[in-house]
Amino acid sequence: MKNPAGNAGPARSPFAGGGVWLWRDGAPGLAEPLSPEALAAAHPLWAADVARLSPFREVVLGPQHGPAAGVWLAAAGAAGACAAPVFVTGACASSLDVARVLGEARLLPPFSSVLALSQTGGRGQMRRQWVSPPGNLYAALSWPADAGELGAAAPVVVGACLADALYARGFPAQVKWPNDLLADGRKVGGILIEERGGRVFAGIGLNLASAPDPATLRRDHAAEAACLAAFGEVPGAVTLWVDLVKSAQTCYRLCVAVSGSRALSRFLEGRLAWLGREVRVCEGGSHEYRARIVGLAEDGGLRLRRDEAGPGQVLTLLSGSISLL
Repeated sequence: MKNPAGNAGPARSPFAGGGVWLWRDGAPGLAEPLSPEALAAAHPLWAADVARLSPFREVVLGPQHGPAAGVWLAAAGAAGACAAPVFVTGACASSLDVARVLGEARLLPPFSSVLALSQTGGRGQMRRQWVSPPGNLYAALSWPADAGELGAAAPVVVGACLADALYARGFPAQVKWPNDLLADGRKVGGILIEERGGRVFAGIGLNLASAPDPATLRRDHAAEAACLAAFGEVPGAVTLWVDLVKSAQTCYRLCVAVSGSRALSRFLEGRLAWLGREVRVCEGGSHEYRARIVGLAEDGGLRLRRDEAGPGQVLTLLSGSISLL
């Protein structure tokens, strides 16, 4: 392709058309190599995905593509059709780490994502370990960095959009403030927002086929763990993820359209777990008190009524944790 001056312009990214891509070669120290055969052998849910994504065509990227140089496998099956690229990797420390590297190379436009087979160093809030065996979903979603008024509420907005998408697919999903996904009151996922170099990534873990052993959970966990398969049919990690991202993108645009208005809070509250329930609030590590959830503030803060502090007094919690009494 030539620019008007007749000089060679920058090469068009092979990922610009979206689709699902398997990182066959991987990258030393970042992600292990991955083939369709290895993916299918890892778990039945992945095997179902490989069948839907096949056939694959090989694409070789040169050194000009930086960390993405090497061989990739583009899914040619119908299930691989998506506007924003999904990069599927072998085992890695964290999908967020892979996303950071690809993001620095400008390969992750908004709503593109990294989906890892498994993680050796998955992390949740407060740097807690996120157990990551094959079969579940470990994604890093590139979130718009110019979210404006929605930026401060990113964890709740991401959670509400995902919960809304899951609910539409028959799962009783809600978002527990500020960043957990529940199904029928049990934790099936979590969200971690990280900002690196002006880029925003949402790390998303979803228990599709298995949940952590209760003995491995911290003593103060707020909700029992469960997997989505206990609430309905899970089509496969890639298949479900592509569907969720499409819905989340549409949901985000709707949130932008009503940002700054009460309509946004009403939408977010519609997917909020424990609305109207009395909870124990832990703020600042050791400061605990009882309150009732009455809604969400426009900045994503949790609105609580704490009668012991004064009749009908409503306060906004910006950071902390909550659990049902």
